[in-house]
Amino acid sequence: MKVLFVLALLLGMGAFASDLEVDECVGCHTARRDEPKSRFATGLGHWTDSQCYGCHAELNEVAVQSQKGLKDRRYFSVPVREEKLASMVTSPLAYMNAPERVEPAQGAVPRVSFERLAAFLKRPSHLSAQDGSRAPRMMAYPSLQPKALKAVAHLLGVRQPARESAPAKLTVAERRQADTLWTTRCFSCHGGPRPVAGRSGVALGLYTAEWLRDYAGGKVLSPRQARTMPVVPLSTEEARLLYRLFGEMRAEAERELDARVSRLKLEEAAVPRALPPALLGYLWGPFFRDATCVHCHATSPRAASAFTADAEGLKAYLRRKSGEEFWLRLETRALESEHGLVAARPGMPMAGVELPSELRRIIARWVLEGCKDPEGQSWCRH
Repeated sequence: MKVLFVLALLLGMGAFASDLEVDECVGCHTARRDEPKSRFATGLGHWTDSQCYGCHAELNEVAVQSQKGLKDRRYFSVPVREEKLASMVTSPLAYMNAPERVEPAQGAVPRVSFERLAAFLKRPSHLSAQDGSRAPRMMAYPSLQPKALKAVAHLLGVRQPARESAPAKLTVAERRQADTLWTTRCFSCHGGPRPVAGRSGVALGLYTAEWLRDYAGGKVLSPRQARTMPVVPLSTEEARLLYRLFGEMRAEAERELDARVSRLKLEEAAVPRALPPALLGYLWGPFFRDATCVHCHATSPRAASAFTADAEGLKAYLRRKSGEEFWLRLETRALESEHGLVAARPGMPMAGVELPSELRRIIARWVLEGCKDPEGQSWCRH
């Protein structure tokens, strides 16, 4: 009887997890993303915790109105500082580039590869052509389970093959041919540390070979923006080679990033000689909003289960994890920005830009000194 109860509980928890992931996708990638379902205490009070796009869209709208000098009653409810509001005019909050639909209508060539979708959702890659940080601006789902993956794919309209089979590893000759295609047809726009087109080879691996062929040939359009790239003819065989190459590029990029993360050592961090006098009061208070912790950890059930964005939540996290883990997640985000890829253990703030290096160094010093609160009590031993 106990076994049946535990099994039912586990199955129920799995369904709950799937619901959370699907609900978060609804808030960005469906026609319902800008329809307030109920009032919520975050932001302007119109949105639920999973409606990231709608909430951010309204906040960005208020920022533009304010910059134009137009009166807007919503201004007094905006939960950001004046300087942040001004910066949002040119650097809008996250999720604004999220396409409402990721797949074309039925009958068209499939765009997103189901075989690659799990890797992308677990470890998103940079998809934005905007200047600045290359840190992927979307939520990551490192613990994504097959059931949740299928539910998300169904919601997004991603076609699931009758039989799943990963493509074979490129032979030496095939890799040479694929590298030549990449260099001559793709690299000028999609290569280098900051690709002109925004999407690197790692990001392009999300799309099916057929979509790569037709998009390069000018036969289909992206759901998010007008076409800007020139026509680049690709045969089906060439597109399939590139598809396999992009998959191998992702695997190589993941290994490189994770190796750098594994080499992060708190004791080797360049830290200031002393903590600024106002640091403790800031870190246990305004930091949670300035670092955008509250955007997820005070609203999303999934994020709040790991860490609540307030002083008590920080104490609990430091007791359960460590100060070094707190610092490590912040440093990991900086590396993710360099690579345009999320690490196996995602950095923070997820879906946001990395914190300034000076602040991260100060936090490293704070951790080395025992994670003290404003009353002088220590909450960690590194």
